[in-house]
Amino acid sequence: MSNALAVPTVTASLVTLLQSRIDAASVMPRPTVKAGTLADDTNLPLVGVHLYRTGRNASLAADDLPTRPPYGGAPREVPRTALELHYLVTFRGQSAFQSEQLLALCAAALHATPEIFPALIEQAATDHPEIARNDLARARERVRLRPEELSIDELTRLWALYQPGAFALSLAFVAGPVVVESPEAAGTVLPVLRTGLGTRVLSGPRLDVVAGPEGPGAPVRAAAPMPDLRLFGSALAPLPGETLKVLVDGAAAPATVVDAGQLTVPLTGVRPGEHTVQVQRLTAPLDSTVSLTAPALASAPVAFTVLPTLGAVTATPAPGAGAYDGTLTADVLPPLTGSERRVRLLLDRVRPDATVALALDVTPAPQAALGVRLTAAPRGDYRVTLEVDGARSLPPLDLHGLFLPQEVTL
Repeated sequence: MSNALAVPTVTASLVTLLQSRIDAASVMPRPTVKAGTLADDTNLPLVGVHLYRTGRNASLAADDLPTRPPYGGAPREVPRTALELHYLVTFRGQSAFQSEQLLALCAAALHATPEIFPALIEQAATDHPEIARNDLARARERVRLRPEELSIDELTRLWALYQPGAFALSLAFVAGPVVVESPEAAGTVLPVLRTGLGTRVLSGPRLDVVAGPEGPGAPVRAAAPMPDLRLFGSALAPLPGETLKVLVDGAAAPATVVDAGQLTVPLTGVRPGEHTVQVQRLTAPLDSTVSLTAPALASAPVAFTVLPTLGAVTATPAPGAGAYDGTLTADVLPPLTGSERRVRLLLDRVRPDATVALALDVTPAPQAALGVRLTAAPRGDYRVTLEVDGARSLPPLDLHGLFLPQEVTL
């Protein structure tokens, strides 16, 4: 890992490497190796080292994850990013032959130097004092050099970014990985004092389906008292030495074991809406001298719905003729606590040729009966439904198992 000077250090090292190889070949007049843009504002021989694109190193991109605990706080280790540096080297000689000679010299130099070695970095820091505080030489991952093939289309698109007529003989290669550390300090991690090893055959519980009084797949209607939820699956009962734990919406709930494939859970205090239930079997610690944490064998969570129950509905009209003015009252189960986000009474006309529907918002408050004021409502027979936090009540069933819609006359 390196500090932020790692990237300019790679560029400076390449400039130093290519300049030394060109000087050793005694090319005259002496070309200058320069980092930066591809612009040519002189007539002197010039080799340009241009960092035109960066990317992430695929093998090291997620090497430091996760760097923080689940709920934020100081990082567990210093965050770092692994980069791939894409370079374009351009050659501008006083003649076409000199440009091609410079290309050959630089291609041979890059091929003969597969890595940026510490000695090269030290020489680059001498030639370029602005990178003197880099620590790339101490990086665990050496920066490797490899050629990059650019198609005609890619090369054309790249040179289209620059002024017309600026094209020069080019050589592309990639330098990486360059692992750069964040300046953020990591928190202290305590060392491991003792290790332990234990083995146990583990067979986790499987929760297949949950059911209320009306059977699997049917929603659970609220009642007084609330009904039990039946859980069906396999390996639900705890084995000797294990502890059973049932979670309803992530909170522990009491449970009764019927057999290895069935549990019952009371739904006392469960509000209308969507819920999940999960079964866990906690085993004894594998090595109590190292850790008292009990391994948990958990089933996949299964969803179920609790519906509110609408009791007697009464319409109390106010004196007058024409449109209905009065009060609508209804009993509800479970009683409202005031914590509900949205409560509504939904009224739909019973006549098939009528399209009147009313949605009456109720201010949530601790109450077992709702009272809603109606003004200038169309008279007629309405089917009534209670909605609490998106869960809508169903009408009761008759002796034949058919719905008996709850109706009120305004």
